[in-house]
Amino acid sequence: MTTLRVGEQLATTPDRIHRPTLTSRPQLPAQPGPGVPPQTRRILMLSWEYPPVLVGGLGRHVHALSVALAAAGHEVTVVTRHAEGAPLEEYA
Repeated sequence: MTTLRVGEQLATTPDRIHRPTLTSRPQLPAQPGPGVPPQTRRILMLSWEYPPVLVGGLGRHVHALSVALAAAGHEVTVVTRHAEGAPLEEYA
C-alpha cells in the first residue's frame, strides 16, 4: 500500500493531469493529410436568446455561428426557448 499526502500524486499515475506553466506550449492536433476528408462534428448550442427573440447580441451571434458551422459541414442543433408564432423546428 502506498500512502500519499494531500496534493501528492505518483509520478507513474496514467491519468495524471498536465498543468500548463508559463513555459509550456500547446500541442496542436495533427492536420489530416491530402485526400483525407475533414472531420464533421455534431454540435449542440444552448441559448436563451435566438431569432426571432432578440434582446442583445447573443441571439445574433449564436445564429451566425450556427449557420457558419452548418455551412462548414457540421451537424448543428440549437436549443432555445419557444417564441409565440415561431416554428418549433427549423432546418438550414
